[in-house]
This record gives sequence, structure tokens and C-alpha cells, in this order.
Amino acid sequence: MFSWTEYRPHKEGLQTVFSPIESEIMGIMWREKRATARTVHTLLKSKHNVNRSTVNIAMNSLCKRGLLSSSISRGKGGLRYVYKVKVSRRKFEREVVGKVLDSLLKSYGKTAKKQMREKLK
Repeated sequence: MFSWTEYRPHKEGLQTVFSPIESEIMGIMWREKRATARTVHTLLKSKHNVNRSTVNIAMNSLCKRGLLSSSISRGKGGLRYVYKVKVSRRKFEREVVGKVLDSLLKSYGKTAKKQMREKLK
């Protein structure tokens, strides 16, 4: 499976569990399915002032956490890392929501159930 270490309820979207750069990278990777760090960096730098090394570090971190995989391929300029999505966005979202709900139910049982019922009305 994959890992994430923290949930930030004050944030929105992917940033509830990812850093801003990781959120952007995963958004790109879920759209592209397969890309090099150079490609991701090119797509990001049009919106953000981000170093290529920062993108490489974040993508390697996402690999270690089981969200991406990497392989080496030979290209025009030599060897390059190609990253692929290992976990679909849908599966990722289901896992996060499930873990958050499990935690709320375990920690706050009746109150969590009551709040969920009220929110679903």
C-alpha cells in the first residue's frame, strides 16, 4: 500500500495529506500516468518558481511512500528516471477517507457518528 503521516484538516484537497509541491506533482502524475522528473518540472515551473532538485526529491519521497514507482530508461541525453503512478487517485482518496473516518470513530465514537449523520442530512 502507500503511506502518509499526517492529516491537516485546515487544508483543502490533496494538501490535507501532502505538501504543496507533492500535491502538484501527484495531480500531474494522476493526469499523465507516466513522466520524467524533467517533464514534471517543466509543467510545474510554468506556475511556480521551483528547482528541479526539489521536484526530484519530492518524487523520490513519493516513491518511498508507495505512490509512485521509478525505472531507468535510456534516452537521447543518457539515462533518465521514468516515474509511474502506483495508486490511482480514486484508491488514494478511498484510503485517506477510510483512515480518517476510522480514526474519528475510534477516538470519538458516538459524537463522530452523530456529526456524520447530521452532515449527511
